[in-house]
Amino acid sequence: QKGAFWGGNSEFYANSQLDNLASCHAALQALLDDAVLENGNTLVCAFFDHEEIGSESNKGADGSFLTEVLQRIALASKDNREDFARTLAQSFMISADMAHAYQPNFPLAYDPDHKVTVNKGPVIKVNANHRYSTESVSQAMFVDWCEQAGVPYQKYSHRSDLACGSTIGPITSARLGIRSVDVGNPLWAMHSIRESAGVLDHGYMIRVMKRF
Repeated sequence: QKGAFWGGNSEFYANSQLDNLASCHAALQALLDDAVLENGNTLVCAFFDHEEIGSESNKGADGSFLTEVLQRIALASKDNREDFARTLAQSFMISADMAHAYQPNFPLAYDPDHKVTVNKGPVIKVNANHRYSTESVSQAMFVDWCEQAGVPYQKYSHRSDLACGSTIGPITSARLGIRSVDVGNPLWAMHSIRESAGVLDHGYMIRVMKRF
């Protein structure tokens, strides 16, 4: 079944696999919009298989693929191992996955102080057990990019007494030693055959990624 807009003003869209094709589209669109840069930075978009089953495969985030691609980019640029290590230390990664929008039919699934709303901007995801890669500095940097881009943002922390899903952010950040923030747009019915998200949020995510 094709995706569709819905709502009184077509402010929502529904489709399968918005988690996480929506973030993949936003990242790629931002990369293509900013393909010609004057500051000389190397931009990389990484899309991984097998995230929902643990990422441990030859092409998952817990494999060697991304590390080896980055090493080959460095070698092609005539960098040595020390240059490559410095580059990683100075780099930044946005780990973009979707976020659970508040669903009033299930109020006990949410921390009352961390409800996120559709069409109110990208969500910065925090977890004390590092199931997300966000920390204080990376969070502040993402907030700054949102403000520069004129994009609203929200913050989310999962209920501490409920199991929390993870993302590829902590895996990739730990493997590479790159500072990272975990973000995502809110959606309803995550992992169902028909997920729904906000039209405004998708545009917001593209704008802040382009600013990044």
